[in-house]
Amino acid sequence: MIILALDGLEYAYVKEFDLPNLKLRYYGKTNISEFSEPRTIVIWSSFLAGKNLEKEILSSGGDLWSFKLPVQRTFLRHFPRRKVIDMPGFNFRDEHKKEREALKLYFEDKIGVEDYEKIVFKIHKKNLMEFRKALRKEYDLILAYFNLADAIGHLSFGIKAKMRIIYEELDRIASMVKDEKLLIISDHGMKAVGRYGDHTNYGYWASNWLKLRNPRITEIARFLISKLKP
Repeated sequence: MIILALDGLEYAYVKEFDLPNLKLRYYGKTNISEFSEPRTIVIWSSFLAGKNLEKEILSSGGDLWSFKLPVQRTFLRHFPRRKVIDMPGFNFRDEHKKEREALKLYFEDKIGVEDYEKIVFKIHKKNLMEFRKALRKEYDLILAYFNLADAIGHLSFGIKAKMRIIYEELDRIASMVKDEKLLIISDHGMKAVGRYGDHTNYGYWASNWLKLRNPRITEIARFLISKLKP
């Protein structure tokens, strides 16, 4: 099974751009109304755990981005032969700190959009290379995280032509595994605020085998396990 965790993927753009490998056979919105705010680290960690961890994470102190779950607390424990690439709440790359620092510098007028995007694409290419290598090996589960839609969207979501290119890149990645048992999931969507983008109060899901109806993102782990049991 392949899970593509696509941060900030927006339902409306997937439909408008008519991207078949992101839509798949079944697709729709996820329900994240149980969270007080659509925080990336909170939602992804809760997806892995199969329950709402917002209170635990927000009360843990320190940097939220450093929060990591042991495998025993996630649905990943059911897949002994697994490959997990850059997943928030599990093995999120430290390099993403450079993205957050660059975003701050942009809003302080110290760097341009292109400087910020160079950092984003460097991490994206690293994840993509690791994903391609994983596809050449035998795993029960590959879970790969790509934050391109979110990271680029924060500064450019209102620039539709630019976002189409980003979404087409993600569609191309999905096309690499369209014949596998595939689930695509986002933590939240995005909405335009001028040229910029902000998080929505819903996410996105798509699958070529798993049919869901407006699921809570905390329910999906249970659905996966129940479907995969012999």
